[in-house]
Amino acid sequence: MFEIYQTQHGINMRMSAILANIDTADDALAEYLDNQSLPIDIFATRILLREGLLNAVAHGAEENDSLIIHFELNYDPKGVTIFISDPGPGFDWKNQKSEPDDLDESGRGLALMKLYADKMTYNQKGNEITLRKYFKNKVAQTGL
Repeated sequence: MFEIYQTQHGINMRMSAILANIDTADDALAEYLDNQSLPIDIFATRILLREGLLNAVAHGAEENDSLIIHFELNYDPKGVTIFISDPGPGFDWKNQKSEPDDLDESGRGLALMKLYADKMTYNQKGNEITLRKYFKNKVAQTGL
């Protein structure tokens, strides 16, 4: 299952927790950002989406295709906000290591999101993440 719909200032997606849907979501995001002509670092925004969805699918929903991942991207005059939630139990984000160990099998996604996001926050439970990426010139030419 993969659903996408456009809102006044963004897009919303709902998808089954399968890895193949991450590529579909990434393609849809790239097309949307390209069509909006927003002054955003599209590469960085796509990395944020891919890593956030990968964590939600692999860790939060454990690739259970009966579980649903929710994604939103909204823009305002200053930048875009990405919101991703999964139905999983969450994780202890307060006690995450600042840098992944080179030998760790996972953990690099959080480091990449910290690198590319201008702001990153979690809900208390740790199953929702909000990522903020500011526009390159700080003011969008979108008529807002």
